Amino acid sequence: MVDHVRSPVLIELCLLLRDFLADTDQVDHLADVDLYRHVTFAASLRHSGREFTARPAPEIEDMAAAVLRRVSTGPLGDAALRSPQSRFADDAAPRAISLVDGTAADDKPGGALWTSSFLPDGTSTWQWGEWAEFGHDRQLFTVTFDPAAVRVFTIGSPADYERLVNHYPRSVNGSTRVHWAQAAEDIDAVHLTVSGLLTAQYVPVVAPCGAAVLTGWDAESTAWLHLPPGLGMVPVGL
Repeated sequence: MVDHVRSPVLIELCLLLRDFLADTDQVDHLADVDLYRHVTFAASLRHSGREFTARPAPEIEDMAAAVLRRVSTGPLGDAALRSPQSRFADDAAPRAISLVDGTAADDKPGGALWTSSFLPDGTSTWQWGEWAEFGHDRQLFTVTFDPAAVRVFTIGSPADYERLVNHYPRSVNGSTRVHWAQAAEDIDAVHLTVSGLLTAQYVPVVAPCGAAVLTGWDAESTAWLHLPPGLGMVPVGL
């Protein structure tokens, strides 16, 4: 059995690809931007009302192996947090970060500054999520910073999220979520990679206050718990 085949994002992606690819070898021939667009569409299906839970899915094992191999190399497999990043915003002056550990359903830091990487053709990995949630009104910015000065935690697998939530646990209604304010004492940014999006979202992990589930990120992205060091923002196209 392929590792992490239980992720609903991965399952939905594999079912989608299986419908229009003749065989798994064709996964390697998809352009990065096209494959990633399918990834974000698969993640968005959590809003469709269909079953979206972690479960065994042996019927897509071969496709899952091909997809995970594909996103482990090349631009989609680059787990480094690189400058520049992309950010959609109303203006170039980001607000100060004030983290909120609320009781919302999704385990992500309220009040964080969010960025996403650029795909090889210059597309932001948050582009499709942006258009679906906010339309086409907000400006796309290039965000520059000093990568060497960032304390980054990378989520590329369920095991990574499990380490994060077990190190900074917060009890919420019989489950565990990340205590983001505590995490910010040691971490500047949490980066969810493409592999992490495919394998870690919606997969329960063992945690001290009850099962923990990473939810609601839906794109390769970085949650900044502190403003990026040496921050600069310039509108794309200027």
